Amino acid sequence: MSIELAPKEKEGRAIFVLIPLLIMHLALLSFQITDPTGMLLIRRWVLTAQSPLINGSSQISAAVRGVWTNYIELHGAREENRQLQDTIRQLSLQQKQMEEMRQENNRLRQLLSVTELSPVATLGARVVARTPDYLSNVLYINRGQRDGIQVNAPVMSGVGIVGRVVLVSNQDSQVQLITNPDASVGVMLDRTRLPGVLRGSGNSLLELNYISNTEQVELGDRVVTSGLDGVYPKGLPVGKVVESHKGNSVFLIIKVEASTDLIHLEEVSVMSGEQK
Repeated sequence: MSIELAPKEKEGRAIFVLIPLLIMHLALLSFQITDPTGMLLIRRWVLTAQSPLINGSSQISAAVRGVWTNYIELHGAREENRQLQDTIRQLSLQQKQMEEMRQENNRLRQLLSVTELSPVATLGARVVARTPDYLSNVLYINRGQRDGIQVNAPVMSGVGIVGRVVLVSNQDSQVQLITNPDASVGVMLDRTRLPGVLRGSGNSLLELNYISNTEQVELGDRVVTSGLDGVYPKGLPVGKVVESHKGNSVFLIIKVEASTDLIHLEEVSVMSGEQK
């Protein structure tokens, strides 16, 4: 018994068979047909299909390379910035050290110029300590008995007298400043050669005593050592007059400002007592 297929079913089967045959035929033709440039048609189709993928992959790769390059450059910039900051700090420290050396050199030059006026030998020293209370007017230097320092040895700065040694140990000494209330210095006015006694008051101003009311003392008059106290040689700078007026007694009230900045003193010169 035979079964006959309906016409529509036969047509459907024919189409399913025909379509794969056509595709296979076109594929075979694409391996043989070339475009006007001589490129095989199948190759052009493949390139056309791959183009979006290739472009996308290229853009992603470029983006990744850009991010990596930026990271490397940023890391390098940070490292370079750190190195520059280190260099700046080193240069700043060197500049401060050079400025400190310059200032110290200037102070030592001043100290040398004043000590040349001394008739006796001098010895350089550094201030190593001072008492906490400013009104005590005492400091310590790094010279002592082993260096030949003796009690009552005059102490000078680069611009004038500082005080005298009152205590001596083997390695250091205590210096009583001229501003100390217990200190006194034989002095005279450089312009008129009037002698007097300069006493400490516990503050920055000194008191010049025993100058008669009849004498003419002008502001700015220089005060130097008289050499009459048996401690300080004659002619050393002490300070200048900043106040002068008549008192209730027969003497003028005279205030003197010390030549030396005793608060910021760092280096001094001690007179040994030996003649040059």
